[in-house]
Amino acid sequence: MNKVNYYIFNVDDTGAIEHMEQKSPNGENVPICKMYDDPEFNNLNDILHSMDEFIMTKRTLAIFKESKTIPYEIRKAKVIRKEKLFGLFKIQKSYDYYELFFPDLGAEKCYAWIDFDKSEIYAIDKSERKIKIKSHRQKLDLIQENKSNNTSKYTFEAKKIVFGKNFDFEIDFFKIPLYSWGEYVSERLKNKLQKSKITDIGFAHDKEQLGKMWQPHYPIIEFTE
Repeated sequence: MNKVNYYIFNVDDTGAIEHMEQKSPNGENVPICKMYDDPEFNNLNDILHSMDEFIMTKRTLAIFKESKTIPYEIRKAKVIRKEKLFGLFKIQKSYDYYELFFPDLGAEKCYAWIDFDKSEIYAIDKSERKIKIKSHRQKLDLIQENKSNNTSKYTFEAKKIVFGKNFDFEIDFFKIPLYSWGEYVSERLKNKLQKSKITDIGFAHDKEQLGKMWQPHYPIIEFTE
């Protein structure tokens, strides 16, 4: 399998969800997604900015469904937007969308792709001593120690993630939640989304293209030659 370029996937906030609640009409759990009542943030984009999930149109969902991704969950969703009727009067209009959610548990296999020896992942103790993380199991153990021990507290830093020779270059969407805030898409998926003119999304080739406040939460990503 030839190597593929990967990008950090971003959803712009020109169309953003302010509040979400769950309703169960006819026993079906449907997210009700209320958009910001502000022209800067209430465009009906193909993917709407939300906290942990993607709220997307049917045509966008079709692109993800035909791609190879980590496991996801899908539900129908209702998007509610206030729109001008006349003058200062507004009415609420409802639109059919879908919620696409990638649970963190679905990313478990992605941790096996990391070459911890070549990566720069550290635990930092209270004396600011850096301890190199040599396995995902080691990090999980230290997280558990944080929870169970009041005297031993660690913070974590992931400066660089190197994916080993077992990385699956057929994957189109993945994430590594305990090491990066990023969600990563292949060049294949990027091209499909751009060709379909999916609105208000972005792709960063490296973390330097992100805002300075976000950069500390995104490691450098490399692949074993």
